[in-house]
Amino acid sequence: MRVSPAVWITTAGETIFLGEQMALTKKQLRDVCLMWSGTTQCRYLDEDDDGCGNTVDICKKLSPLKDTIDEEVDLFLADMQKNGQDPTKQGVPIGDNCKGYVVFKAKAQGYDVKP
Repeated sequence: MRVSPAVWITTAGETIFLGEQMALTKKQLRDVCLMWSGTTQCRYLDEDDDGCGNTVDICKKLSPLKDTIDEEVDLFLADMQKNGQDPTKQGVPIGDNCKGYVVFKAKAQGYDVKP
């Protein structure tokens, strides 16, 4: 299992854990993650709190949860095949749309962000 490093910051003498995900830009969500696009939406797309009370869209592809997400999608697809149903008509996100990103919640991530 590939595990991404955790992100910690120190501010005003206090160390804060920022997590193991990143905030995705609106262009990334629209053009690559295909947010709100049914089955073509990326399976790794999720929401989280940024530690300041804001909800951010994150990618879990490089997180320890990747294998669990993949297993859930594989089980879903097997169940659809077993029951003779079309998984693309169920609205469940099953896409795998990019390579993932480095781990940040508080920093914008996406194809449109310059390194």
